[in-house]
Amino acid sequence: MIVLVHVTAYWLLVLLAGLVIVDAIPFDWARIERCAAALLVGVLASTCVSFVGSLWIGISPITALGGPLLIIAVGIFLRRGAWVAHMGEIAATLRARALPMFSSVGLVWRVVVLGTVALLFWVLFSHALEVGAGGVVSFSSPVWSDWSLHASIAQSYLLGQNLPPLDPEVSGAALHYPFLVDFQPALLETLGQSLWGALDMSSLAVALAAAVLIWYAAWRVVGRRELAATVGLVLVLFGGSLGFVGLYQDGCEQLANTTHSVTAADCAEVSASTPLTALKVVVHLPDELLHIPRYYDGEPFTGVLTAPSLPDLVWWEPLLTFWLPQRDFAYGMGVVALAVSLAWAGLRRREVPLLVAAGAVTGLVPLFNPLSFLAVTGIVAVWLLWARWWRGLMAFLAPLLVLGTGPLLLVVGGPHGALNNPGGYDEFPQIDLGWLSHSGVPCAGPQIAGTPQCTALYVPGATVSEVVTYAVRTLTTPGFYSGVVGFWLANTGVFIPLCAVIAAIRLRGPGGWAAQARELGLVRFMVPFFLLFAFANVVITQPSAWDNTKLFQFWYLGAAIPVAWILTVSGRKLWRAAAAVLLVSLVATGMLATLAAVRGQSSLSAGPRVSARSVWEFPEAQTVATAVEAGTSPSAVFLTEGQPNDPVIALAGRTSVLGWDAWPASEGQPLEARYQAVQAMYAGCPQAGTCDLGSLLREYKVSYVEFEPVDVNLIVANEAWYRAQNLSVLVQTAHYTIYDVRPLWSSPG
Repeated sequence: MIVLVHVTAYWLLVLLAGLVIVDAIPFDWARIERCAAALLVGVLASTCVSFVGSLWIGISPITALGGPLLIIAVGIFLRRGAWVAHMGEIAATLRARALPMFSSVGLVWRVVVLGTVALLFWVLFSHALEVGAGGVVSFSSPVWSDWSLHASIAQSYLLGQNLPPLDPEVSGAALHYPFLVDFQPALLETLGQSLWGALDMSSLAVALAAAVLIWYAAWRVVGRRELAATVGLVLVLFGGSLGFVGLYQDGCEQLANTTHSVTAADCAEVSASTPLTALKVVVHLPDELLHIPRYYDGEPFTGVLTAPSLPDLVWWEPLLTFWLPQRDFAYGMGVVALAVSLAWAGLRRREVPLLVAAGAVTGLVPLFNPLSFLAVTGIVAVWLLWARWWRGLMAFLAPLLVLGTGPLLLVVGGPHGALNNPGGYDEFPQIDLGWLSHSGVPCAGPQIAGTPQCTALYVPGATVSEVVTYAVRTLTTPGFYSGVVGFWLANTGVFIPLCAVIAAIRLRGPGGWAAQARELGLVRFMVPFFLLFAFANVVITQPSAWDNTKLFQFWYLGAAIPVAWILTVSGRKLWRAAAAVLLVSLVATGMLATLAAVRGQSSLSAGPRVSARSVWEFPEAQTVATAVEAGTSPSAVFLTEGQPNDPVIALAGRTSVLGWDAWPASEGQPLEARYQAVQAMYAGCPQAGTCDLGSLLREYKVSYVEFEPVDVNLIVANEAWYRAQNLSVLVQTAHYTIYDVRPLWSSPG
């Protein structure tokens, strides 16, 4: 009960802190929009303040509650008269409209739509990590892996005293990651909430605020049309590929396995019986759907067949791939939606304060999601440059650069990795014309002349002539252009063609749809988002080429709003029917993937559905974590084999010489020398003669060596040698053993 009171108080204070800031922005907020903006801004601002306070006095309930309290106190002091009067106005409005507040059809629509989204998010996030008899499990493989990193960072704050933060996965290395995303769960833990509850709740709150802000951004841009705003949000949440085209074939084969009315031959060829077969498939599909073993967008799904229905599907379902597992993503989407609303309104009305507010909000986000900072900066700058409104541009850039430049450099100013890193290719930035429409083979500049298959070029390692050589070779490759077009048609369906239709409509004569498009400024609104699309199709901004999908999601958000307009604009019945079909084609894959993830799948039979439930924490791991937390210094360094959810890192908050190498590789860390050192240390000293073990343990400050059941980094571990050294055992369970190796620093054996 006490924990509930503390956590509730925290969220109320965060919301009030956000209201103090949001109410200083001269914007015509809608009621629900104001609350969502306050929640998002309150989380951003109060987490920043609490982080600074924790650097001074340590992380504790005082800093958790003190951050939002300080913002509230400063805000009331600076605007005490206006804010108190405004609170009185809100109270009077609520009293006056307590009964008739739902008389507005538009408000009822919003409550129903956003309430449905809230219910969907609750279902997804409440199942992200669940406590069961066997420990904590997740229904999503991406959550299982991604949240292991988030848990490691959060626990390193709370239990490892990791302030200022270093990378818990790479001992002694700076943390080049938006680390404030995981500082907030650590704050919630100081108030008594469990780790998994803190991760769940913070993600749910920010994701819901972001979804509401996306709805209102669309609502404002398309002329305050509720249906268009709803379609825009649905596109952002479920928009996907053409993978659903495999549904008929799968449904037919499933029906052939479970009934005698359809045969395999009926599914393999078109004949006179095909219409009847199609009718049977449609009739039986509701019953058979969850027995079809395909995820349709190609996303990995544990335990069942996952072959994609089309090749090169990389546009995975946004909810499952970004909103749920990638905790920083919702922060970015929320800030983009809020900043776009403010900046677009400021541009259209020529109101400088709104651009100042857009810049200030964006300046808070680099330590939560740096890509959204870069995206908003580019999008709004293009709008203002197009309008030649220099005063507005300066008003936007000034707070953005003052607040955001330092944090941005702190996150992105790390190393650029190595071309043949043990964790994969991670040199960036790269030029990769066509992005993933081909099999990317990165190379450095000197390799370009003799590497015909080289399809991506590491920019810092290339001369101008090498860049030109690469570009000419790629752009003159047979099939390059058709490959790019086919790739995007497969991954986004009619989405881009609909955007082209909007541009064409804008060029038509006066009246009708053309007049509406011009009045709303839809083409101007879209252009910077498509510049972002073009940029992400050429430049790899992160170590992993696939991670450009995050930039593409921001493009999709902006382009989805005009697409929602054209799908809902008033017209003839034929167009309305066609628009409904087009909308279904855009979201069918995403909805199928979400249904399969939540409800489970099975093989082509009538067997039981199988959910992709992965154990995230189990009793044995908790035993290990408890022993480590009680028996070691918070600053102790461990040698581990790379298990993503290693209890030493993810639960006890300690630091590893090298955790799962995919994480530091994705942050650009060069790992080759460290990987070799880890291999050497795990090998012990089995041979007579010179042994560098002692010097390596000292160099990396390794106090404990862990032998664990899962070796993801492919390390050859010689536990027999360590066992023979008569070292003290910190903890031993059925699958884990941890040795104290500090005696080996001076005498390796």
